[in-house]
This record gives sequence, C-alpha cells and structure tokens, in this order.
Amino acid sequence: MHIIAIRPEPTGGNTLARFDIQLTPDIRMFGMKLVKTPRGHRVYPPNTSMNNVATFAPAFAESMIRAALAALAGENRDRSNAA
Repeated sequence: MHIIAIRPEPTGGNTLARFDIQLTPDIRMFGMKLVKTPRGHRVYPPNTSMNNVATFAPAFAESMIRAALAALAGENRDRSNAA
C-alpha cells in the first residue's frame, strides 16, 4: 500500500485531505477522502451521484488511515520547510 499523492484540504472542516492510493501493484484508487470525526479518523472512497464505488474492511481501512496520516504529516512538513 502506497500513497501516490495527498492534497490537504483547507482548515476548518472535517475533511483533512484527499488522496490517491496504490492498494496493490494492480489496484489504484483516486479521490479518497480522509476525515476526522468525533469517533476518530475515517477514509471514504469516491462516490458516484448515487453510490460508493468501494467499501473496506475495518482493519484495511485503518491501514489506509495510518498511511494517509503519515503522508499528510510529510506533506505538511514539506510545506513548512518551503516557507
């Protein structure tokens, strides 16, 4: 599992970032959303106007959350170093 790209969202909302992830050598997902909720962090797949395009088992979702948070921390560190 590898975060291909992460895009922080503006502060003030529940959505922390949107990201693209390579789940396996054969599967990539684009437009994932990392959200902070009262019950902890959650990841959401992109959706069509009517349905989610994927679901994830809780343990697998947790591994995506950890990867996205680590990538987001690195992205924020890179931005602060550029200032």
